[in-house]
Amino acid sequence: MRSQLPVIGLCLLITFNVAIPKGGIKVSDLPLTWGYLLLLAMTPFAGIGLLGRRNISHAPLIQAFACFLPAAVLIMAKAFLYHLPTQVWAVYMTVFGVLTSAILITLAPYLEDVPAETLGTFLRYAMRFTVLWGLMNFVLHIVTGLFIEIPYVTVNAADVGEIFSKMNNRSGMMKLVSTFNNGNIYGVCMVIMTPMYLLFEKNRIFTGLLFVALVCTLSRTVWFGMVGMGLLMILGGQIRLANPLVWLGLAAGILGVIALMPMMGWTPDKLVDTNLGGRSAYFDTFDFTLLGADHMRVPEMVYFGFAQSFGMLGMLFPLAAMAFAPAYALLNWATLSPLRRAAAIGAASYLIAALIDGAFILPPTFVLFLFASAMVYRRGLHPDARLPMGPAISLDRLHPTLLQPVMAGRLASSRLPVQ
Repeated sequence: MRSQLPVIGLCLLITFNVAIPKGGIKVSDLPLTWGYLLLLAMTPFAGIGLLGRRNISHAPLIQAFACFLPAAVLIMAKAFLYHLPTQVWAVYMTVFGVLTSAILITLAPYLEDVPAETLGTFLRYAMRFTVLWGLMNFVLHIVTGLFIEIPYVTVNAADVGEIFSKMNNRSGMMKLVSTFNNGNIYGVCMVIMTPMYLLFEKNRIFTGLLFVALVCTLSRTVWFGMVGMGLLMILGGQIRLANPLVWLGLAAGILGVIALMPMMGWTPDKLVDTNLGGRSAYFDTFDFTLLGADHMRVPEMVYFGFAQSFGMLGMLFPLAAMAFAPAYALLNWATLSPLRRAAAIGAASYLIAALIDGAFILPPTFVLFLFASAMVYRRGLHPDARLPMGPAISLDRLHPTLLQPVMAGRLASSRLPVQ
C-alpha cells in the first residue's frame, strides 16, 4: 500500500496556501505565513525520501538548475558587490532559491503519488472557501462597513484592521480580497489556479461565483489577466466558444464591470489607465544596463523589475525560468493530459497578468505559480495516482464546457486520462 504522506502533505499545502494563505505572524515587518513555514518544514523530510526514488522527471530540475538558481547566484553576487540590505537580498533569495528548490526539486516528484481526483477535491473546496469568504465580506462591507477577520487564520496577526489600507480602496469601496488581504493578489492567484479548478468543479453555481468574485476585485490587472486566461483556455481547447454559457458569462462580466464603475467613481476613460495605476512612474528612473542596477527590486511590473535588477544579460535567466513550464507544455501539448494542460494555461495566464501587476514576491503568488509549473510535469505514472476513466467519471462530466478537443484530427483531450 502506497504511503499516504504525499496526499496529507498536499492537502495541508493547498489548505494553507490557497484557502488561508495569509494566516501567520510578522517578524521585523517580514510576514511569515503558515503556508510558507509548512512548505519549508516539509522540504527536508521530502528530500530524504527522494534518495531511493527513481524515474524523477528531468524537466523541473532543468527549470530549477538552469534558470532559477543562476538568477539566485546573481542575486547573491549583487548582494556582495553592492552591499544590499539583508532584508532585501534575503527576500529575493527566498523566492528564486529556497522556494524554487523546495517545490521544483524536492516536492514535485511526490505529485506523481497523489490521485488526480484527490487533488481535485482538495483544490475544489479550498477555492470554494475563498470565493464564499470573499463575496461574504465584500457584500458585508458594502452594507455595513464591517469586515470579518480571524487573526492568525484569515489575516496575519499583525495586519488586523489594516486590510482597507492595503491598496484595497476604490473611492471608499473595498476590493474583494477574500483571505488574500489584497484584491490584486487574490485575483492574480485565482488566474493561476482557475484552469485547474474548473476541471474538477461540477457545480455551475460555484463556477459563476468565482468569476463574480474576480470581477469584484475591482482590479484592472485582474480583469486583464482574466481576458488573457480566457483566450488561452479557448486556444487550449478547455473552453468551447459554441457553448452559450460562455457568451452568457462574458456578457454578465461586462455588465458587472459597467455596474461597478460608477460605484468606484470611474468614467469609461478610466477603465484603461494609460498611467497604469501610477506604475508608469517606474520608467522615469529606468536604466537598462548590461548587468543591472546597483539595487534589487521587482515591483508590480515584474518584467520591468527583471530588466532593471538583472540587466540585459542577467534578465534572461528569470525570464526563461518563468516561461519554462508553459514552453515545455506547448512543445509537448499533444501528449499532455487535460490536468497538465490546465496547469500550463494557469502558469501562462500569470505571465500575462505580470505585465501589469504580478504581486511577485507577495505570498502566496510565487508558490502557486511554482505549483502550477510542477503540475505541468506531473506524469501520473502510478496507477493509483490516475483518475479512473469510465462511465462513472468521464471527462464530459467534469464540466460541460471544458475538455473538448480543438481539432478532431489532433490527439484529443478526451482520450487522455486527467492525471
